[in-house]
Amino acid sequence: MRGKEEIHQIKSVRMRYKSFLALLTINVIVLIFGVSLIIEKVQDWQRNSHNFETLEVSRCERGDAPLKEKCKIGMESPYPSGYFLQNEWFPNFCKLSSFKTVNEINACLKGKIIYLLGDSTLRQWMLYFTKTLKTLRFFDIYGNGQHKELLALDMDRNIKLHWKKHWHPFVTQHLHSVKDDAYVTRQIDQLAGGPNMVIVVKLGQHFRPFPLHIFIRRMFNIRRAIERLFLRSPDTKVILGIENTREMNSEMERFSDFHGYVQCLALKDIFQGLNIGIIDAWDMTIASAANSAHPSEDIVRNQINMFLTYIC
Repeated sequence: MRGKEEIHQIKSVRMRYKSFLALLTINVIVLIFGVSLIIEKVQDWQRNSHNFETLEVSRCERGDAPLKEKCKIGMESPYPSGYFLQNEWFPNFCKLSSFKTVNEINACLKGKIIYLLGDSTLRQWMLYFTKTLKTLRFFDIYGNGQHKELLALDMDRNIKLHWKKHWHPFVTQHLHSVKDDAYVTRQIDQLAGGPNMVIVVKLGQHFRPFPLHIFIRRMFNIRRAIERLFLRSPDTKVILGIENTREMNSEMERFSDFHGYVQCLALKDIFQGLNIGIIDAWDMTIASAANSAHPSEDIVRNQINMFLTYIC
């Protein structure tokens, strides 16, 4: 198998593998030695009040900031990559365009085929687009469960928006199909590309409970798939989303932002030098104190605004 990624199933005497259609994840919390003590210490720290010294902030006397270039694909994202002011995201390295009206968003998306390949945080994008753009309507391609693939079309403006989840690991208690899915690498390999095609890749949350080498191998394979895509269609636009932070109370041993931060650092190193756009959702969700794997609509709107700036 290309990329040396595969999934193994324990053979069942009651069910043949070819009849395997769907699965879900059963999460079992297992406390290992020392974890209970750590939890007790964290709870004690949260109960106690902590006094911090007051900081005085001085006015900056440097005058007007230099004009920034419009955000373009290929720009490197620094650290920190930006800041929030009055619910608007301002990148440190470029200037965002404004897509505040439906007409502006429609004009940007007109004639484009957009693939959203990843987890449910990209599914949020799909729901935001269809909620905001009334002429962009879901086309039922059937399927089962909350995580079935989604297709939305605007026939008048020739807009196609397609969300598909990444394959294993995919940790969810909702039953989902395994027959219509493929690794992101294979999904990219099956696309011809072109000037009107945009591919967005964003994954990470479902990899946190597993050894880091699984995430690193997946990212390297996705990079190689993007390189192959650029060989056959160099004018295809590719956007890479970094994962969000998440809740502070969601099984910290397996899903904490510690694991997410390590993956974030690895992802930035792996995709260096590639002609793609970066949407640093990690910095966005930290700056807004979202503390949610599925942040508010304001944060999703700002992520999409940066996406639209890259492609238009």
